[in-house]
Amino acid sequence: MYGRFEADPESLDAGSGQMGRHAEEYQSVPRHLEQLGLGGSWGSDGLIAPFVMAFAECVQTGVRTLSAHGAVLDTTGSGLADTAATMRNADAASVIPATGTTA
Repeated sequence: MYGRFEADPESLDAGSGQMGRHAEEYQSVPRHLEQLGLGGSWGSDGLIAPFVMAFAECVQTGVRTLSAHGAVLDTTGSGLADTAATMRNADAASVIPATGTTA
């Protein structure tokens, strides 16, 4: 089964904006977690020190993961915007001027 593939610059621009908003949301979560300082909220009781270390490591892993996902979304959004601009430029360049006109 074969279908048509169409790309619309306006929809690519809209998708780019949505990706940018999602990227900001993903990137704001790590900043919020860092502000909370979750690793230090347990006190210094030696009995739960291994748990505190494991918890802090898990939080940091989550922070790195969310940051990476945010960066990917941001790059994808930029790519969509670049593709829309390239399509518009290609469409403008492919217009055949009417015969008998002067430039």
